[in-house]
Amino acid sequence: MNNSALASEFLSKAFRNLSQTKTSLDEGDLRGTIDNSYNFIENISRALLSLYGIYTYEEHASQKLNLILSKMEGEKEVLLVRKLQLMEQRLYPLTLIDESSLKDTVIIRNFEAKALVKELENIMELANSVFDEFHS
Repeated sequence: MNNSALASEFLSKAFRNLSQTKTSLDEGDLRGTIDNSYNFIENISRALLSLYGIYTYEEHASQKLNLILSKMEGEKEVLLVRKLQLMEQRLYPLTLIDESSLKDTVIIRNFEAKALVKELENIMELANSVFDEFHS
């Protein structure tokens, strides 16, 4: 499998994660919304790394994107990297919290989750643009 094919597989996984995020939100599963959002960020990061020949299946793939920043030529690519890294830093701590242990509180409110989904949709749109430009 070549770099582009592997990147496409990760991009497809990310698209499924985004769909699952939306479903979780619609069903009121805020924990699932967070977990699927984090997986979305990880898979977009792995897709981008794969384009440059770096393969990883460890957590925090977005933090490894610094390895390819010097190879990037476009502003969109750098913007995508920064957005992925910031989103991973925001989401990862939330994945560590066991919501059932919390009394009278939740890890994210519904309106925050809706805003998160909108941000993820924007990241997906940017990622698709970056992947299209990479192949042209």
